[in-house]
Amino acid sequence: MQAVIVDDEQEARDVLRTMLCRHAPEVAILAEVASVAQAMEVLRTHKPDLLFLDVQMPGGDGFELLKRLGAWDFDVIFTTGSSKHAIQAIRFSALDYLVKPVLGDELLAAIDRHIAKRGSAPDVQAHLLHNIAQPDERTMKLTLTSGDRSYFIPPSEVVWCEADVNYTNLYLKDERRFVSARTLKDYEDMLSPLGFLRTHRSYLVNRAHIDHLDKNGYVVLRNGQRVEVASRRREEVAKALSA
Repeated sequence: MQAVIVDDEQEARDVLRTMLCRHAPEVAILAEVASVAQAMEVLRTHKPDLLFLDVQMPGGDGFELLKRLGAWDFDVIFTTGSSKHAIQAIRFSALDYLVKPVLGDELLAAIDRHIAKRGSAPDVQAHLLHNIAQPDERTMKLTLTSGDRSYFIPPSEVVWCEADVNYTNLYLKDERRFVSARTLKDYEDMLSPLGFLRTHRSYLVNRAHIDHLDKNGYVVLRNGQRVEVASRRREEVAKALSA
């Protein structure tokens, strides 16, 4: 597996190189560069499987590099400090990111996901650039897959989410169901700012699709579906629905 590292900070490149040597010796580093311009030159001559790409760099950020490329046939794992907007866009697009300072177990998990999927579809790439261009997460779209197809779904179309061990079932307004390899906690982090309520350790519900909270401890959705509310969350849910 061959990789290129793009980061303007020498220390960050050194740390990532050391961690890859220690935790993922199967990854060979083809090149390390410090700018978008240098990365463009390297990617014209090298064909990596994987690009570790810093989000924030002087002279053009990591997303600017992807825009200039137009399309790419390698996977991207973003590295970032504290850009909330960038992280949300990456997560909505079902791509990987590592928060600096990078931790060994998170690095390994990201590489394992790369091995499992091997290559981002061009439509997913375009969707990432769409999400980055949005002013906030309210206008971003979720990337969900079914078979070998990717779908880009406005969060408003998601009615509720159900945990299934380390997977999540997402139920849509049009009655489609998608299975995601992300945890319910991941979706809670992404969707809570958009009005989704965690009613139970296994359920996350879009407030916009809730009709009422019944006396038996369930939220009743506009489609008639009933979703359980944990007893310790009932007061919190009732307060949110009355606001």
